[in-house]
Amino acid sequence: MKLKFRIIALILAILSVFTVLVACDSSGSSEETTAGDNQEVTEDQTTEVAPNIEKKNYDDTFYLYLERSGNPIEHYWAEESSGDVLSAALFARQEEVFNYLGVTVHAWASIAEEDYSEVFKTAVKTKSGAIDMMTTHVSIGVDGLVSEGFLRTFNDMPGIDLEADYWNQEFMDSLAIDDMYLLGFNDFNILFTHVITFNKTLLEKYDDALDKSIYELVDDREWTMTQMIDLAKLAFINNGSVDKNQYGFTGLQWVPWCGFLEGCGIKLVDMNDEGNYVVSYFNEESKDKTIALVVMLKDLVSAEYSCVDYKSFDLTVPFTSNRALMTLSSTNQLPEYLHYDIDFGIVPYPLYDTNQTEYHSLQWGGYIAIPAYLEDEEMVGETLEMLAYFSDDVQVAFYQKLLGKQVADNPDDRRMLEIVWDSVCTDFGQTFEGAANDMLYMLPYVTSTTSGGELTQYYDSYTGSANRSLSNFVKKVVRKYNK
Repeated sequence: MKLKFRIIALILAILSVFTVLVACDSSGSSEETTAGDNQEVTEDQTTEVAPNIEKKNYDDTFYLYLERSGNPIEHYWAEESSGDVLSAALFARQEEVFNYLGVTVHAWASIAEEDYSEVFKTAVKTKSGAIDMMTTHVSIGVDGLVSEGFLRTFNDMPGIDLEADYWNQEFMDSLAIDDMYLLGFNDFNILFTHVITFNKTLLEKYDDALDKSIYELVDDREWTMTQMIDLAKLAFINNGSVDKNQYGFTGLQWVPWCGFLEGCGIKLVDMNDEGNYVVSYFNEESKDKTIALVVMLKDLVSAEYSCVDYKSFDLTVPFTSNRALMTLSSTNQLPEYLHYDIDFGIVPYPLYDTNQTEYHSLQWGGYIAIPAYLEDEEMVGETLEMLAYFSDDVQVAFYQKLLGKQVADNPDDRRMLEIVWDSVCTDFGQTFEGAANDMLYMLPYVTSTTSGGELTQYYDSYTGSANRSLSNFVKKVVRKYNK
């Protein structure tokens, strides 16, 4: 029955799409061939058990819905173990769930990021049971899901232990409203996080100019904005034209640029002493640091040693040209570099200065959303818990799939990925940008050579309306969930 209602929900949400199930299945088939098909749960099957979950047989299917753009289905679910390390790990995780709970995990993906939340809403409205869990877009549609009451809170969800180390409660705290966790994040979530990627071959030429390796700089908390800019200056070679020059820094400003704010420990929106979410990047604590960061980034944009592009994915000097020492990447982009003759490494976004003790890596991928309507809360909660609990091997496999020999042959890069993973964070203003008057793009706007924006002018123009919008958003959420 769940599958029947699932089809109805999809047709209601996207009337123009006639092959939704086919398009959403990673294999291109509408048939559900999943871990556990044609199997029976037997008493002699054993598995490592997530805490406080008893072995049982739900004889049910857990439907996982993925927003496609930031959450590729092959990073979360495997129809079968096809031989590569990631699909094998994913399939093994699904088998663990089936063997212990009698639950078959089946995933499907959105057609487009603009429509994914409407499919979710339709499933809730029609009480179809079509979705048991969703990964969201980083910002599109998220504020509507939260404010319109389509989500189930994590606070008292049966089977879920938010105190367990595989749940990132600090991450969830930064998005909590009235102490309600409406969005979740745990080890199940594969990274879509911004990092600095560097060309190892080019960097070798400048080893004598560095006191220590770039990896040691990170380990010793000396990888700062100033250090990154100084390193970029070393690599510039003027060969007479932009298509021949070698640059110290390249990449897309627009979305990756936002990571510098978070990386420097500056929140776009944060909770004030009165317990209200307000624009915070220009408050008493952050103002001087924000101004200094904007100056550094403006200089970086206009410097001859850099070639960064504003809101254009067709980069003037792509990193794969082997003519750039460093670039801005997301972890999901890294596999494409393996197709080029380029030896690359990664480091996290830099600290603001050496007084900052922790790295912050802006997560640019989906969070976990539980629909307000569930046919079996206990099954969903326990399945979610086990998917998180058994994600260690998937994370390792993700690294291996992501970078291949880059990780296998270089423990430094693996260690950097671990630092990124352990420092992953988000921002209330990023996630709910629709409720914050699109202030997410403040940093790329005011540091871009094409916009001409000034920080104080931008702050004065947008902050009042943004704070009112944030206040109204929070009040609406509280009314919806505290009826």
